[in-house]
Formats: sequence, structure tokens, C-alpha cells
Amino acid sequence: MAADRLPRPSWADLSTRAGLSAAQRRVLEAVESASEPQTTVQLARALNLHHNTVREHLDALASAGFVATSTRPTGHRGRPSLLYSSTAPDPTEVLNTYLTLLDAIADTLGTGEKGQEIARAIGRRWAQLEAASTNSRIGSHEGGNAERLDDGARLLAELAALGFAPESTQKDIVLRACPLVTRDRVPHPLVCMMHEGYLNEVFARCGLAPDLTRQTTSEPDGPRSLAVIPLCEDGCHVVPED
Repeated sequence: MAADRLPRPSWADLSTRAGLSAAQRRVLEAVESASEPQTTVQLARALNLHHNTVREHLDALASAGFVATSTRPTGHRGRPSLLYSSTAPDPTEVLNTYLTLLDAIADTLGTGEKGQEIARAIGRRWAQLEAASTNSRIGSHEGGNAERLDDGARLLAELAALGFAPESTQKDIVLRACPLVTRDRVPHPLVCMMHEGYLNEVFARCGLAPDLTRQTTSEPDGPRSLAVIPLCEDGCHVVPED
């Protein structure tokens, strides 16, 4: 398919959203939460702002492609009322959609050790594809202590880049955040196994210091050095595999 016929990437809309001012995001959220298109007056009343201020933000949002305008006759002389509706993807809705997709994949894998092996293999393949990309964060290690990073710093950097807010302790690494957790749902356990496979592939490629952990098991989906213990009281834990 020709590149000019492809749909534009919706991620660009989400990235642009991050560049909005706090006031613009507040107005956009009001438009998104409304059950029907809103006028400037309605939005100004809901936000307790002057309608001219709201109009300025709406003009900026319309120029950026986040809101669309339509008209509604007033029944009187003069200009019809302008109505504003959202055209931007809601990040929470986008995330929930793909969490549902991950749940469907995990359910298809089935339960038991076989499902866990496949999930870890998916995670390893994910890391391999990441490593092959031109802008990969995942390096390969070819020996030499000078290339090793103390205390698993490279693994911590990878976890941080994935959105896990890692914190290293004397015994393990605690993941204080998860990009796949929302207010009303947590990832399927097999999705955590995919992350486990991913991290083990990163571990193998980065050649982390041997005192961080050790390889003691061999499984059909590859050697395992790290295990993920999900959903503990203080977060998820990445621990050396016993």
C-alpha cells in the first residue's frame, strides 16, 4: 500500500495533546466529557471562565485538530451558534481498547505452563524486534567488564523507558508504576509473563553484572534469569530466578 494512502498515525494526535497548555487541556476535557456538542457559552458556564477566554482556547484546539465545529440555527437573526465537538482520541479509551486486545491474546494462549511459556516467548520476540529497530534502546553485549553497567543500570533504564518507574533495592527491583494499569483494571497475568520474557531478553543482550542475578534455569522459551512477581502491595517485583 502506498504511504500516501495509509491512515495518519493517531499516536501523533496523542503526542500533540501532551503539548497543550493546562488551560487548553481543561477546555478539551470539558468538550470530550459532554454528551453532545457544546457552545462557547455552555463551556464557559461549566468551567466558570469568561466566554472570550474559552473561545480563544477553542480556536487553538480547532487549529490543532482537536475539536470540530458545526452550526446550530438560533431561530433569530444573526449568526448561528457555533457548536464544538471532540475529534481527538482519548488516551484512556485508546489504552483500554488495547488492554482488551491484550486480554484477548492472553485468553487465547490458555492457562497453565504452556500458556506462560508462549507468553514469555512473545516477550522475548518483542525485545528482539525492539533491538533490531534503528532507534533501539536495547544494546548487545560482547564481553568486557568496561562495557558492563554496575547494579543493572541498563536494565533500570530500560524499565524506566517502558514506564515502570523502577526502584532498585538490595534484593530486587520494585516497579512502582505500570503503563498498563488503569483505575479500573490491571493487566492479565500472562501479559506480565510477556514482560518477564522481554526483560530476560534485555538482560541477556545487555550483559548485566553477574552479581545482580544468575542464570540457573533453562526453559523451552529460553534461559531465564529474572522473574516478575506482579501486583504486590508496593508494586511489581523483578527478582533473580531461583
